[in-house]
Amino acid sequence: MTEPTFRSIDHIVLRVAEAKHVFRLLTEHLGLPITWALEEAEFATFGWASVGNTNLEIWASSNNNDIPADVELPLVHGFALEPEDLRHSLALLERRGVRCKPPRAYQTKNADGELRTNFTNSVVLDVSSDSCCIFFCEWGAEAPITPWRKGLTATQRRASGLRGLRHCAGGLLGILGLSEVRMAVPDISAALQKWQALTASDQNPVPLTPDINLRLEEGERQAIVELTFAVQDLEAARAALHRTGLPAVSTPRGLLISPEATGGLRLQIAQA
Repeated sequence: MTEPTFRSIDHIVLRVAEAKHVFRLLTEHLGLPITWALEEAEFATFGWASVGNTNLEIWASSNNNDIPADVELPLVHGFALEPEDLRHSLALLERRGVRCKPPRAYQTKNADGELRTNFTNSVVLDVSSDSCCIFFCEWGAEAPITPWRKGLTATQRRASGLRGLRHCAGGLLGILGLSEVRMAVPDISAALQKWQALTASDQNPVPLTPDINLRLEEGERQAIVELTFAVQDLEAARAALHRTGLPAVSTPRGLLISPEATGGLRLQIAQA
């Protein structure tokens, strides 16, 4: 069980009540590159910001009936795994005893009226819950809805996002990329077994990618409780937050941007 089932984390879904505030915080105040300009649709308002090794999708849905009524927003609702080949990944996981939903393609017509696949999703049931969705996302090369140039592979898009982050020197905080996802689960042992099967790893914390770890902790329900980003210089980032009036508090692992400033999201920075 050494073959990985995915290459990277394509994007992380931040469910919020109001998208403009969080999008402005990430792109204007923190200076992160925009990879999908804020878009208002009937079903949601959404946009993407790059942190180099993945994207943060800010998503304010017009209907939140898909999440439990007692789960409050904002919520790091989950993340999308980028497969090398989706059907091969699903076959690998079936052999490893990890259950996934059948893949579902989302299609729309392009400018010529031709039906094209935007993306194909498959939820990894054994590491998901009603409050946390982990899913494969395989983008179509000619996806009509996407803002990036047609024909780009996911690897090329990720390289472009990394170039954009380097071009702005990691924004206000000197961010190098996402470094850790902290997730609460009711049963650590059972969750760890499934995540290790998914990642073909026996380590704990679980390496999702070479530079992003998953840290599991005990909780009443499954939920992503915090995201940590590596920065070039923690003290320089602390000074930059102070200059711009964004409150932050020291933690044993780094610096937590005040949830008051983020609308309730727990976003931490740590020395690379």
